[in-house]
Amino acid sequence: MPIEVNTDKAVCSRCGRAYGQYKGNFPVSYSFLYKGVGHLPICKSCVEVIYNDYLNRCNDAKAAVRQVCRKLDLYWDAGAYETVSKKNSNRTIMLQYLQRINSVNYAGKSYDDTLNEENMLWDFDTIRADSDEIDSASVASDVVAFWGSGYTPGMYAELEQRRAYWMSRFPDGTELDIGTEAIIRQICSLELDINRDRAAGRSVEKSVTALNSLLGSANLKPVQKRQDDMDAALSSTPLGVWLYRYENKRPLPEIDDDLKDVNGLRRYVFTWMGHLCKMLGLKNAYSQMYEDEIAKLRVDKPEYDGEDDETFFAEVMMDEPPGTEVGNEST
Repeated sequence: MPIEVNTDKAVCSRCGRAYGQYKGNFPVSYSFLYKGVGHLPICKSCVEVIYNDYLNRCNDAKAAVRQVCRKLDLYWDAGAYETVSKKNSNRTIMLQYLQRINSVNYAGKSYDDTLNEENMLWDFDTIRADSDEIDSASVASDVVAFWGSGYTPGMYAELEQRRAYWMSRFPDGTELDIGTEAIIRQICSLELDINRDRAAGRSVEKSVTALNSLLGSANLKPVQKRQDDMDAALSSTPLGVWLYRYENKRPLPEIDDDLKDVNGLRRYVFTWMGHLCKMLGLKNAYSQMYEDEIAKLRVDKPEYDGEDDETFFAEVMMDEPPGTEVGNEST
């Protein structure tokens, strides 16, 4: 008995939701498995759910899209993926990719064509994680031990690249303590998550905030690094070296005559430091400045001789009223 296909009503084989038609609700498929309807039996919403599930498991948008293609017998082309990954769209990269392979250039192709192009259709022994032909066995055991299991070989390679970059920020031979090592591991993972979410068109604001917090914990923020470098330079440079630099490389310019000791402070210090020179028996410009200043403040005690006394009394007698004589009393 032939199978009757009702093209006026379509039901998603995953979620069970009924749609009025396949077109617009189910991705186009060129697989011989679905040739009767020309569409996948899974709706677009469920395809996105499957994609997000793979994405959360591998943390690699490219690998997740390819895995969906392999699962649903859709054509995979790395060039098509790279084209849509560079576009800025509100839709997820999975839906953008489905629209891309629905064009004339990819008409009639399924995942079998992908394997044929890669000479992998009849090779059941080799497992390739992506189009770069990276064998999962090539991942070193210490790399897996550091990052944990569950990543694709391509992800391990990207994580190791970020790890090498951050380690290059530290002096050669630096041995990280376990706390800093854990923070660096989280920074690298979070950076890849941000790149993945951006490629998928999702918001990265919370992830960027978390990244800044991790950078602060590791003391790797730019403002912290500048302060650390300055503190290190100040603490490790002897005072004599600083003096040499300022005297020979950045000497102070000559002061304008109008600004030289405008408040007299310099002269004041040199003048009264001259007292110390005098105490030590040193005769120099400072002791002379002290003597000159003291001379201005010195007061001489007046001295009187006998001649001066007689002159004084004579002047007093001349000032007496008429008729008055010294030594006589009036009767």
